[in-house]
Amino acid sequence: MNGAVLAGGAAFLVSGALAPLLASFAVGRNLLDVPNLRSSHEVPTPRLGGVAIFFGTLVGVALLIFGKPLGEAWPLLVAAALMWGVGLADDLGHLHFGAKAAAQTLLASGLLLLYPPRIISEAPGALGIATFFVGVLWIVALTNAFNFMDGIDGFTGGVALVNVLFLAPLAGQAGWFLPALAGATAGFLVWNISPASIFIGDSGAYFLGFGLAAVALYAPVPQAEGWTPLGFAACVLVFTPYLFDTAYTLVRRLRTGAGKNIFLAHREHIYQRITPTTGTHRRTSNLYYGASVVAGFAALLVSEGGAHALAGAALALACCGSLAALPKLLR
Repeated sequence: MNGAVLAGGAAFLVSGALAPLLASFAVGRNLLDVPNLRSSHEVPTPRLGGVAIFFGTLVGVALLIFGKPLGEAWPLLVAAALMWGVGLADDLGHLHFGAKAAAQTLLASGLLLLYPPRIISEAPGALGIATFFVGVLWIVALTNAFNFMDGIDGFTGGVALVNVLFLAPLAGQAGWFLPALAGATAGFLVWNISPASIFIGDSGAYFLGFGLAAVALYAPVPQAEGWTPLGFAACVLVFTPYLFDTAYTLVRRLRTGAGKNIFLAHREHIYQRITPTTGTHRRTSNLYYGASVVAGFAALLVSEGGAHALAGAALALACCGSLAALPKLLR
């Protein structure tokens, strides 16, 4: 416990110290997120916050493993670091969407093939193959959800921090680096709360999304007779607000798009529809923090199984219904 606190604290200090330096660096080299018709911000803002999160996490991890074995889940962190590199290349030079999607799929597939989680390795027969493809889809989907949902001040960093707090008790050894990740994210968030002086960028969104998706997939399988996805299902519920907003918006655009390219940037996410001005960034972020807390408790209930699982599922559905109703409630 003391080691986790020390690692998180060091990661917080490193990330918090790097963020303003990176902001100055980005301004000097015009590495800015320039507002357009789809943007929720009004002034050009540096987008290298993911670099602060990454290096803060590395410092925290170094303290966690100092004088100890590296830990059985180190491939997760390595794969997430490679995904961070892809995001950084996009922040610096704007990669094509197809190249990013290919990199995400390749990294997710490589991780699951070379270091298969128990939910895949213990699945019987053809179910193991199906679970592998579901696992790849899950990692790619959550990685992109974190990127798509990163649109207002204090949003993705704050939601990710809540996600980590509830994922940690479910993740077991797979989440050994989460204290460092939480500290680094909190350090960045100091500079990202509205009005933000730096954005997380694709590097940060990809690092958080890929890393947390992998942790969820490698969480312990409940001790029961036969194969069960209950542990993974509980971890998925931790991310209910981001997953629901992304899926709901995608379906809504498919139904009303009339030939619209659903992969183009837009302002139709639930969080965007309830954030008409920069002055409402903090309100929207707080609402999603609260929704993430509700989703976290739902995940903990589902992990218990039995009647608790039914109660958790009902709570998650209520969370989704509340999010869908927000645009009308806050019109």
